[in-house]
Amino acid sequence: MSNDVFLYSDLLKSDTLLSCLYSSDQGKETPNPANRYQFDKVGIVTFADYVEELGHPYMWVQSLGGLHFPKDSSEGVSVGSSLSASHMENTMKLLRGRLQARLALHKQFASLEHSIIPVSSECQHLFPAKIISRLSRWTTITQQEYMELPYTRHVSDAGLAKESDLYFMSVVERGTARLQAALVLSPRYPEISPLFSLSLSWKGERTGRTDDNLRAMESEINVFKNELQGPRPGHQLLTNQISRLCVCLDVYLETEGQDDSVEGPLEFPREKMCLRTVRGPNRLKPFKYNHPQGFFSHR
Repeated sequence: MSNDVFLYSDLLKSDTLLSCLYSSDQGKETPNPANRYQFDKVGIVTFADYVEELGHPYMWVQSLGGLHFPKDSSEGVSVGSSLSASHMENTMKLLRGRLQARLALHKQFASLEHSIIPVSSECQHLFPAKIISRLSRWTTITQQEYMELPYTRHVSDAGLAKESDLYFMSVVERGTARLQAALVLSPRYPEISPLFSLSLSWKGERTGRTDDNLRAMESEINVFKNELQGPRPGHQLLTNQISRLCVCLDVYLETEGQDDSVEGPLEFPREKMCLRTVRGPNRLKPFKYNHPQGFFSHR
């Protein structure tokens, strides 16, 4: 499957559109305990092999149909229209929100594929007027490709890279510096925010595990994400995170110590106004942008 087909079609396919509408409801296993005994009789080892043919047995679909299959086998199966009615309003609300989020992502991906990071007028104040680092690549990757990257291992080990998630690679460049950002996108975006892992290729390879400032950049994107939500319900979070990533790379490079023995113009002249360029024994850089003053400071 090509990247373009995935980005433009699979976002709205039922397999991904309806997955995890409710937490952990991937629709991979039948909710009816009695089915397991029926499968044994006909030699079906796993129901997941038949999902493509029969469809996903999501729990919320059973509820809308008036069925409730308890996990405890001592309880009986509940059936009734009142069960369906009690789930209808919330499920319709979740479906509407999911579709709106996917349409927003669809629109953002169309820009990202052309290395354009859309920033709405409501979010302009989150970033300085001049951003030099630029997005040079945006593409989808598989879960396996993501897990094979050495700088995403901590995410995989923590169980934060699930089969139901979507995976992407973005590359931000400025001069000779190349920043790779691998990210996990939950089907429940923007309720669950994208998770970025960084690797910088510049004078060697650096990651958040080996460079305190790259770890601080990851925090700017992943931990302080509430600053980047934009107007509710936060559909612009992803592209705002990528814009913040470009800004952080600018600050990272411009505050690096310059080699006075090298003649000629500096590769990364200081464009950003910083109260202090480094702080503490780890020499942390000032990644926090302060609006409307327009300067950068430490957290």
